[in-house]
Amino acid sequence: MRRWTWPLAAMLLVGHAVAQEPRYVDPDPAASYLGYPPGGRVRFRSMIQAALQKNPRNVSALVHRAHLYGEMGDRERELRDYDAALGASEPASPQRRHVHWSRGWSRYDQGDIEGALSDRAEAERLHGGRPAWVTYTRALAYWTVGDHATALHWYALAASGYPEWGTDEGMEQRIRYWSKPQQARMRALYAHWKAG
Repeated sequence: MRRWTWPLAAMLLVGHAVAQEPRYVDPDPAASYLGYPPGGRVRFRSMIQAALQKNPRNVSALVHRAHLYGEMGDRERELRDYDAALGASEPASPQRRHVHWSRGWSRYDQGDIEGALSDRAEAERLHGGRPAWVTYTRALAYWTVGDHATALHWYALAASGYPEWGTDEGMEQRIRYWSKPQQARMRALYAHWKAG
């Protein structure tokens, strides 16, 4: 694995660039995941199935079932449900944005970083502003593919918009629901950023 070093001059330039760049602090209610209710995954799955029996075009239920299929490793059904959710959502709607945001995470987990970045770019476009999630998801994606300079730039933007990304406790709080591999990569990125 290539090791990146940052001379002081480069660090100062990046700091200046971050200060010049618009901040990504806009809220995005479409960028959320529904956690398991009391009763766990089995109850959650039955709630989703009941919702889809009532309305097979329920976008939220399709997205959450896609996520469950992804957790089980059933990529074919996962992608099928994301496609169905895209087909059921209105263009330019928050639901369409939610599908792209969610599928971006799934594609990331599958190792399709280019697809993840594409889905997230579409979610950002549909948002129309500068949603806060853009910075840390790009940082994670670029770190994963070994583009550490770009990852550190995006992480610095995350920390400038939301100071909790710049503290041990805050970063851990932000990633507490992420998968173990996602957490490990973000911790490595954070440690590199903090060592500056």
